[in-house]
Amino acid sequence: MEPRFLLPYRFKFIGWIITIPSIILGLFVMFDNLSLDFFSIRLPLDYIVYDGGMNVKGTIDDGTELNFTDEIATIGSIVGLIFIAFSKVKFEDEYVSKIRLESLQWAIYLNFGLLIIATIFIHGLAYYNVTVYNIFTPLIIFIVRFYYLILIKN
Repeated sequence: MEPRFLLPYRFKFIGWIITIPSIILGLFVMFDNLSLDFFSIRLPLDYIVYDGGMNVKGTIDDGTELNFTDEIATIGSIVGLIFIAFSKVKFEDEYVSKIRLESLQWAIYLNFGLLIIATIFIHGLAYYNVTVYNIFTPLIIFIVRFYYLILIKN
């Protein structure tokens, strides 16, 4: 059976090239509050930004400067992880499709189980970090389990 909706095999390599720098950039943004100047855009109009608990409002005269470092890191990580997770393996057969489906189901169960536990035990602003990590955990759990089972098969 021909697998549908999978990316070509070469996308896995492209995914790693995108994911590694994006995750490193994201970790620097999250833990070191890094913002790269070349990802800044000055808007020539009034724009209200919610940034860390205070509203920053620019005026029409000076504009508002937005920095997209965290957005670039997030989008790069998501796109790269999707490329890794949903690219074909060299020899895609029905057994690999079965492992892929079971790994995806397992990743969703584990992710939401962890989210339920975090919801019970983590409160306040720390829960915001849980929701940020929750964006990536289903894909990471799926990738780890899927490629681990493929490695064991070989």
